[in-house]
Amino acid sequence: MKNSRNRTIVIAAELIIIGILFVCIGFNELKKDKKTRAYAGAETEVAADTVDIGDTKVPTSSNVKKDTPATPTPEPTPTLTPEEQAELERLAREEEERIAREKLEAEVDGILERTDLMAQMYDYDKAIETVKAVEGYESVERLSAAIASYEEQKSKLVKWPDNTQISHLFVHSLIVDTSLAFGKGSSQPVGYNRYMTTVDEFNKMLEQMYAKGYVIVSVHDMAERVVGEDGQEKLVMKDIWLPEGKIPFVLSQDDVNYYVYMQKNGFAERLVVGEDGLPTCEYIDKDGSVLYGEYDMVPIIDRFVREHPDFSYRGRKGILGITGFEGALGYDTGLSMKIYDGMSEADKMAKIEAQREEAIKVAEALKADGWEFASHSYTHSNMTDISVSKLEYDCQRWHDEVEIILGETDIYIYPYGADICNWRGYSGEKYELMKKYGFWYFCNVDSAQYWVQIRDGYFRQGRINADGERMVKTPEKLKYFFDVESVFDKTRPKLDL
Repeated sequence: MKNSRNRTIVIAAELIIIGILFVCIGFNELKKDKKTRAYAGAETEVAADTVDIGDTKVPTSSNVKKDTPATPTPEPTPTLTPEEQAELERLAREEEERIAREKLEAEVDGILERTDLMAQMYDYDKAIETVKAVEGYESVERLSAAIASYEEQKSKLVKWPDNTQISHLFVHSLIVDTSLAFGKGSSQPVGYNRYMTTVDEFNKMLEQMYAKGYVIVSVHDMAERVVGEDGQEKLVMKDIWLPEGKIPFVLSQDDVNYYVYMQKNGFAERLVVGEDGLPTCEYIDKDGSVLYGEYDMVPIIDRFVREHPDFSYRGRKGILGITGFEGALGYDTGLSMKIYDGMSEADKMAKIEAQREEAIKVAEALKADGWEFASHSYTHSNMTDISVSKLEYDCQRWHDEVEIILGETDIYIYPYGADICNWRGYSGEKYELMKKYGFWYFCNVDSAQYWVQIRDGYFRQGRINADGERMVKTPEKLKYFFDVESVFDKTRPKLDL
């Protein structure tokens, strides 16, 4: 009986608790519903009660409920005093300046690397302009200090006194392997011995010329084309500014074509664009392995200038003389090349176009690298003896087949050094024809230390050949540049002249 009573009490208590829970839940739901309705009422208007007047229902209240939600009232914005507003703007400007300064500081190393190279090549104006073109350079101490340094170095330069006293040295394709060039299987061992220079000799020449203070310039640095007030174009002398003791000279290379007869004779095969985007040489060694590197003048000069930037005046490298009868730069672009004999015209032109595309890539890389091109004629004929009609044919073929690869040039390097006129000056049909095809700068061959003519209508310069014949026959003509005895390659066979 007692247990039954206790059980009844427990059940009653549980029921009371459950009831209280239901009441609490209901109360909370009621509160929530009121809040919801109150919130909805703040956003929307309640639909008006209506009364019937005849067939018309008329609202009985102005508190109508609409479907369009109302915009919540924003929190009031604190009002700033003019002083506080100005302070906020100042702080914002300082933060922007700080961010810009940090970004600029991070770029300074790259900027100075480029401008320091310009300064080492004596192009101080370009270096200063490049720094000043950087927004906010004044706030970076290193950039301001660089400008001051460039201006100080520029103030120490001296003008070269006479542009008619500048030498022009030239070579042909360099011999890589003398055992192939002078050996039994060589196509022209005597000719190579007379007219070519070895890689070893050329490297020694550069070292000695650099030690003497020589600096590569261009014919375009010696005289420039300008249009006068009368509307006529003419050549005027251009100032060359170098440190005291430096000596400007022009460097060029003939026949940068890599002719068929030179293949497997110890010379480079062609110029190509390397993996670094710079021009280099392709060479096939005795074993038939294809190699890339310093196998001719272009990559050798490139490397030397990287090591000695002060050997180059404002990025100049040299002038490359190109013919056309067997293509250009080592590519088979010549329309009359024997390798195309027997081919259909369509197949021939398809191959030539593919070769042109490759040659153009190399030409663009060379120009971007500081090299210049010259016409060395199309047929490599003696221009002293050639007729006017044949000269025009030659110029037109070069224009049609080679200029489309290299781009326009106003430099002409005579084959064999054979000039169209004597030393007194230019005139006549051949000269007028040359001007018609756009040539202003003409280079022959002369044994003097320097020989230059600068006239209103043309520039003319004699070149000195630094080859086997010159080193054996008249080594004293090269004494201004290097010591022949220490340069001369002892693997050369005896040269009978």
